[in-house]
Amino acid sequence: MPRSSRRAKSQQRNNLLLGALALLLVIGILSGALWWWSQKNNNSLDAQTLCPTSGALGHNVLLIDATDPLNMAQKAALDLYLSDLAIKNTPAGYLLSVFVLGHDFKADTQPLVQLCNPGTAQGHSAMTENIQQLTRRYQEGFLKPVLEQTQQLTGRESAKESPIFEMLQMLSLNSLQKQQVDGPKTLVVVSDLLQNSPQFSMYQTTPNFEQFTKTAYATKTKINFDGVDVKVLVLFNSPALQKTTLFDFWKQYFKSAGARSVQIDLLPG
Repeated sequence: MPRSSRRAKSQQRNNLLLGALALLLVIGILSGALWWWSQKNNNSLDAQTLCPTSGALGHNVLLIDATDPLNMAQKAALDLYLSDLAIKNTPAGYLLSVFVLGHDFKADTQPLVQLCNPGTAQGHSAMTENIQQLTRRYQEGFLKPVLEQTQQLTGRESAKESPIFEMLQMLSLNSLQKQQVDGPKTLVVVSDLLQNSPQFSMYQTTPNFEQFTKTAYATKTKINFDGVDVKVLVLFNSPALQKTTLFDFWKQYFKSAGARSVQIDLLPG
């Protein structure tokens, strides 16, 4: 075989080897870039709230009025609703805040849990991301602490007072206004809607809303739900008091506070 032919084949093998090494280098660089991008993307969430560092994309707020204990049917219905709210109606990047009004109003003015949905592992690649870590973050970091909030709502004694107006005011100040989320905002209120406090009670009669707005108490408890979609799930505990006039009062109340929409439904039980 001519020496020049052997040299040509040797050069060809060297070229193939260099090409393979170059391809491996490019693959390595691309894999490193993808890993860096995925790590950067994963780390763009706040470690405590799991919200995007650029801000939550929307905000859902749930207020559970537990001044009267929930019966078993109400508890079951609320568990289903909370599960749907967290899993289906709080998209990735949305903030979910849960408040419970119980025996001690002053101790209830901060959310029991306030977390963003960090997103599931669906749509992520096991080639570049830790799927188990993403799943654990969603299940243990978000879903579990949210769904645990209804565990102690049955078998309790009724509270002496039910300061719903005051609680809504503090909820607005400590969550909706404080977070200043630019996206959609929804407030869900689970309550019998029967305010009961020394300053104001609905257990005698439902007040005329126009007359109510002229009172000092209405001025003191004024709130801001500007642009918020409000949904009320009524705990139907006192049919003699929970008439259409009561529901109309609360519709006017939320509308006057700037709510974008108001929907009132009965919670099963």
